[in-house]
Amino acid sequence: MNSLEILEKLRTSEPQLLTDLPETYGIYALWDHEKKIRYIGCTPKATEGFRKRVGSKHVTGSEGRSHKFSQAYCTGRMWRYCKKLDPSAALNAQDPNDAKLAKRLRTLFIRKHCRVTFVEIPAEKRAGNYFSFLTSLESEVLALAPSSMRLWEKIGFSPLKEPIVLVDELLEENPKLKDAAERQALIYRKYIEHKESAIA
Repeated sequence: MNSLEILEKLRTSEPQLLTDLPETYGIYALWDHEKKIRYIGCTPKATEGFRKRVGSKHVTGSEGRSHKFSQAYCTGRMWRYCKKLDPSAALNAQDPNDAKLAKRLRTLFIRKHCRVTFVEIPAEKRAGNYFSFLTSLESEVLALAPSSMRLWEKIGFSPLKEPIVLVDELLEENPKLKDAAERQALIYRKYIEHKESAIA
């Protein structure tokens, strides 16, 4: 399967939930809550198949690193302050427990509303360093992909605006998270104001 065929399969396959993914390897595409591809990546090492790389790290990993869903939805009531995002900000006034609950809300949101498509690339059919081959193949696919499918490519890209209606619905299903999420949103607004004033 060549890079063009892989991109087409990523684009046209039925997007899957982020749970119960296989521990196999290959190329994947992350879909946001609007059912659009925003990132294309590969499983870069033997310890990270689709299940760990996509279903775990991208969903629950730290913001400001290469954990795309976690970074994209670190916003509004799902936000928590992370020094890796902006080491110059002096706004670490959040309650650690509130931050933990806001991240839990974020994880629930991602697992409910985001999806993935993937193409398995069998290792036994490749000579040489398999993971170097995957990385090269990823680059070929990215070169063919439109910019709309690469919006989450860089580390530290800007998070999305909060999908307010969907978060409201999720909080109705998980009312114990609501108060913490609302407090986090208040701090988030101050954090954004601080960043904007620093730029101005």
